Parts: sequence; structure tokens; C-alpha cells
Amino acid sequence: MTLTRFFKFSRQILPCVLLLGVAVTTNSCGLVGMGVRTAVGLIPLKLLFKCLPEGAKIDTPNGSQPVETLRPGDMVVGFSGKPVRVMQIQGYVEDHSVKDFVTVEFEDGAVVELCKLHRIHGVRAGKLKVGQELKSGHIVKSITEFGGVERSYDILTEDKGYQIAGVPVNSMIQEMYESGHNGGEMEE
Repeated sequence: MTLTRFFKFSRQILPCVLLLGVAVTTNSCGLVGMGVRTAVGLIPLKLLFKCLPEGAKIDTPNGSQPVETLRPGDMVVGFSGKPVRVMQIQGYVEDHSVKDFVTVEFEDGAVVELCKLHRIHGVRAGKLKVGQELKSGHIVKSITEFGGVERSYDILTEDKGYQIAGVPVNSMIQEMYESGHNGGEMEE
């Protein structure tokens, strides 16, 4: 293996190693074995999922808060619009040279930044079209791709997601978990 290929491989595997480390350190002692098995099974999926860029603000009952500052037990506005508890937060190191993220602006002024595979009210951000109306009533005004993201995060809540600027966003942690148990199959 050449040195260049080694470094390229290292950049791809680093997020997977970090995912495994987070799974071990964020699970209680009784759940370490299960957490490690789940994390190892999800490593290939993490190479696809990117989540929310650092700084993305999640709605909470007391205003919005950057995703990276949330902790398990904190309250956020859930997918359904009701306060729910954060069950888990995951952080990932990303390849900043890749443009896998989008800024989606809605006609009501709401703005959501996330990876193209993340779902906004059940629709993958990369599949959204300008003018499209979501089930929540939000209408897409513009979609802009961007890169430069070094860290991304996602949270698992008591609900199927959370809200950003009043827009329902699905949790990718739940989707990764389900995909890992379905042989890596992802729903469109």
C-alpha cells in the first residue's frame, strides 16, 4: 500500500473508529457489549450518513441551541412539536473536502442545514425540489450544496426526530440503527 493510499484509507476509516469509540464511551457498563456490536455493524453505514453540521441549531422549549451543546436528558422540541428528552447524541469527524451538505431555505424563512441523506419530514434533503411542499406545510424556496464540514452531529429523541426552525427533521441515528438491522437496506 502506498503512503497516499494509506492516508486516503485513514480518512475514510477514522469516522468509523470514532463511532465505535463513542458507542463504547456513551453506553453504560451493562450496555457496552451491545453498543460495540451495534457500532461495528453500523460502521459501513456511517460512511454514507453525514448528519447535521456543527452549529446547526435545534429547537428547544427555551429557544434554539447548537446541536453539539446538547446532552442526553436535555429537552428539545420533538418531531411532533412537543417537548421530548434527548436520549443520545452522536458526533462524527467528516471529510471537509466533500460537498455532502445542503442548506434548505423555506418560504416562511426557516433554514435547515444537514446532509443530503438526512430526512426533513420524511423526505431526503437530496431529493427535495424547489417549490415542493412538505407534509408540515413548509414550501422549499431554495437548496444550496456546501462542504467544509469538519464535524457533524445527530440526536436520538423520545420522538422520531426533532425540529430545526420549526421544521420537523428525522433522526438519522434511528435510521442507521434500523438499516443496520435490515442488512444495510435504506428506504428512499
